[in-house]
Amino acid sequence: MQLLGKKAFILGGTRGIGRAIAEAYAAEGAAVAIAARKEEHAEKAASELRACGAAAYGLGWDVSEVGRADERMARAAELLGGLDIVVVNSGVIEREPFLSVSEKSWDEVMNVNLKGAYFACQAAANWMIGHGVRGKIVVMGSETGFQPAATPYAISKWGVAGFAIGMARRLYRKGVSLSLIAPGPIATDMMLWSEGKPKDFPNAFSTLGEAKDVAALAVFLATERGMRIAGRPVFLSGGLDW
Repeated sequence: MQLLGKKAFILGGTRGIGRAIAEAYAAEGAAVAIAARKEEHAEKAASELRACGAAAYGLGWDVSEVGRADERMARAAELLGGLDIVVVNSGVIEREPFLSVSEKSWDEVMNVNLKGAYFACQAAANWMIGHGVRGKIVVMGSETGFQPAATPYAISKWGVAGFAIGMARRLYRKGVSLSLIAPGPIATDMMLWSEGKPKDFPNAFSTLGEAKDVAALAVFLATERGMRIAGRPVFLSGGLDW
């Protein structure tokens, strides 16, 4: 087991990529805490992992409530008995075309995807440094964060890419390794994909990626072998940029 004895906190861990990461970390021996906007959703996901023999806990946290970041990080560490890995995966997407994007949609996306992610990383780093932990922060970006952008989602991911790269450089010498995963389209409900629908997609592999592929990378990045991967994006875009 690659993560045996590790303690991991996954933000946005109830479905899609976050849930796949939580399951993969648990399967590799880590104890996991899962955060979601609604605590009952987080607890339900945790209970399903416990039913499979994992040590798992659920926490309620809307990451746009950045004033709670330090307290929620401390609570996760209290439940887990420490904190080695934090996965910053919470995210929302708008469905409005560029010419009709509302201020409400802009604010919701930016508050979660950019501001929430930034302060979650800050809180994770402060906890690890303050407790002398050589920890790992895994940030979920997007390949859209490296392309010309007009939508709030894509613009938020530009911001995530920028702060993750900049933050990684400042944290590495303090003993905290921060990695940025930049997936292409993944077969999840955020992509409006549902079980049984075709995964055809116009990339080099002619198919959507799967959450388990992102989870496998997130496992590797959290191991000792992955600690030196910091400050640069790791793309899982299926050759979209070829």
